[in-house]
Parts: sequence; structure tokens; C-alpha cells
Amino acid sequence: MARIDHLVWAAPDLDRAIDELQTRTGRRAITGGAHPGAGTRNAILGLSGRSYLEILAPDPAQANIATPAASLSKLAGPVLHTFAVATDRLDRVAVKLEQAGLPHAGIIPMSRQLPTGRLVRWRLLIPAGHTYGPLVPFFIDWGDSPHPADDTQDGCSLAGLSLSHPEAWSLGPLLEKLDIEVDVRAGPPAITAALETPTGLVRLSSLDHVPG
Repeated sequence: MARIDHLVWAAPDLDRAIDELQTRTGRRAITGGAHPGAGTRNAILGLSGRSYLEILAPDPAQANIATPAASLSKLAGPVLHTFAVATDRLDRVAVKLEQAGLPHAGIIPMSRQLPTGRLVRWRLLIPAGHTYGPLVPFFIDWGDSPHPADDTQDGCSLAGLSLSHPEAWSLGPLLEKLDIEVDVRAGPPAITAALETPTGLVRLSSLDHVPG
């Protein structure tokens, strides 16, 4: 089955999100870097092995860039947004997407600069043509670049990931076609992750900071 590469925790303010995550988990995320042209920057919390939590927030240094990242600043607080699946064969994944009836825009090269000045490169494949929003993950290939989780400290791990959607009956089989094994249940659209941390079990959800 496909391996979860990372979770995306979207936040309006990176520094505040780092502080909140440290309070909840007992571990502090390390600064990752900026995404040039995308209007965002991030921080990384390792989840054991080659898996991590990415805090994604607006980059003040790119404030004049009109991108979808502007929606991050409107969040009331950090929310679990989506997740990425690791692969070293994006071409094969592209075929699986097409067989599942999901179009895509092709393989997208991206990069960011670390605080050390080193440039990290990766490639993405993002499924489209569905109604499940961020509950369908994107796919990532790090190639020869170092993995972001390599420089993080131990102490946290991903204990589980679950999705809910009114059309769970169709979302579940779709993910199975893509070799993605997660718990899918009927309910309002939501993604929830359970983390084992030094402070105990911590749950992060797309419904956090959302008025009930």
C-alpha cells in the first residue's frame, strides 16, 4: 500500500502555529523554508521514519504575490487540510489516476530554499476531476533531494488517519484503486489525524477552529 509522506496543517500564522503545536505535542517543529512564487512558507514536525507534519502558512516576504495562499490568512487557526502520498514512480501513479477517471495537470516540479541556503526540489502529481476536495491526497516524489523528515527529532508518530464524507461509499473504493489505505466513514467532509506524542494522543482535524 502507498505510504503517507506528510500531513498538511494549514495555518494563518507560522510562528503561532509552531507554538500551538509544541504546546499540544511537546515537540517543536523546525523551520523549513519559503516556497518561491507560491506565497507560503513552512515548518516541519517529524512523525517517525520518512513521514512528517508540514505547517503551511503565508510568507510575509511574498505578501504581494496573488496566490491561493491568501486564503490561509483568513483561517481562524490551524486546521488539518490534506495529506501527501510518497512515490518514486509518478508516471505509474498518473496511469492509475487516468484508469480511475481522475484527470491531472501533469507532473509539477517545485522547490524551496532551506534556512541554510540549500535548495530542495521535489515533484507533485495532483488529482482533479472529483468532488472530494482535499480528502483525495496529492502524490510526491523527492527524487535525490534529502527528505524533510531526516533532520527532525524523534518523539511523535502518526497513529492513524481517518476521513469522513457524505459519499464515503464512493470515496473509499476510489482511494483503494490508488493503493491508499485509510479509514473512510460517512459524515460531514473532514480529515482527522491521531498523533502519538510525548504529551499523549493528540488529534488534529479539519474541523478545528471552525465554528460549530
